[in-house]
Amino acid sequence: MSGHLPKDPSEFHKIPTARLAIIASMWHPDCVDAMITRAQAELIALGVKKENIAVHKAPGSLELPFVAQVLFENDKSLDAILAFGVVLKGETTHNDAVIQQVVEGFGRVSAHYFRPIINEVIGVNSLDDAKARSGSDDSNKGLEAVFAVSELLNWSRSFEKTSTVGF
Repeated sequence: MSGHLPKDPSEFHKIPTARLAIIASMWHPDCVDAMITRAQAELIALGVKKENIAVHKAPGSLELPFVAQVLFENDKSLDAILAFGVVLKGETTHNDAVIQQVVEGFGRVSAHYFRPIINEVIGVNSLDDAKARSGSDDSNKGLEAVFAVSELLNWSRSFEKTSTVGF
């Protein structure tokens, strides 16, 4: 695993005015839903209103960049998207292609709409790996996504005070 977060969750930036979408794959729902649940709880702890967190499910991880694009296109008030999925390594190289397409797709969408997509679509060798990254401890990718979005929104909003550039 990647290690510990650079900050304790109690030190995350408050983002009470944030409007966020959570998008997730329908595959491996026990792990993905645990990441979503953790992200929602952590966002609410940072002051985000429950009604400002929308959750959308996609058939699979490969479809998530499309979902992100549709959401940004149709909801100009969205500040960011948090994305969750589990891509399990199998007998073929399909998993590598899926992860590559997801990363590239998120990059294109984020650059086009000038808003962040926090990518927690994880490639794993086993379901045990996925469970380790979706458990109740601080290795849960939902917590990591909230850390990233709180940092990015806090950072980008600092520019709004001094210029017209920002998210």
